[in-house]
Amino acid sequence: MTDLSYAWRPAAIKALRKLAVATLAGAVVGFLVGGVGGRLIMGLLAGLNAEDAGALSDDGFTMGQVTLGGTLNLLLVGTVLGVLGGGIHLAVRDLRIGPGWFRAASLAVGAMVVVGAGLVHSDGVDFTLLEPTWAAIGLTLAIPFVFALALPPLADRWLRDDSALMTTRSRLLVVPLVPWVFPPDPCRDRPCARLGGDPIDARSPRLPRRGRPALAREARPDGRVHVRGDHPDADN
Repeated sequence: MTDLSYAWRPAAIKALRKLAVATLAGAVVGFLVGGVGGRLIMGLLAGLNAEDAGALSDDGFTMGQVTLGGTLNLLLVGTVLGVLGGGIHLAVRDLRIGPGWFRAASLAVGAMVVVGAGLVHSDGVDFTLLEPTWAAIGLTLAIPFVFALALPPLADRWLRDDSALMTTRSRLLVVPLVPWVFPPDPCRDRPCARLGGDPIDARSPRLPRRGRPALAREARPDGRVHVRGDHPDADN
């Protein structure tokens, strides 16, 4: 009876180890693709639209401004989303079918479509104010596409039974499990966008989004948000 009661422990420990390794891989790729890549993309779009400097993006970032706080928040968001992506990859990795190129392409395109549907919308500042529009859309969709393309090779290598991470006895391997126990909230201390929704910012005016032209929210030094555009109620 005692032997049976402890028989589940090796399987549970291995499952937790796999979750930790997949989480670590997702965090690394999310940091690089979502965080660093996202910052580079924002800088490129800001450079192409210098006349719109000061406007607030749909994610609550001020266009044309690179701050330490904003950069750290973007890196954190990319890492947290990467952690989630690592867990999803672990759940679906055994469901992949077909040759290697098909598995890679299907995951990348699927992630781009699913995540892109929440990121790209026709009435947001990012995709109506920034030009060229195709660049804003294409670069935004490139983030989930590249993430889903880069994560499987790294995660699968680390998840092999003979890999260093799967055989290590270091207790540091429990660290990647912390976000699953205590989920971080990168939107707590600054504006942050919901997928496909308005920026979560108590200071930002809640304007109707349908039936109006694109508006640019501009941050003022006093912390208030100025909305400029040709809507009759745009200037507040």
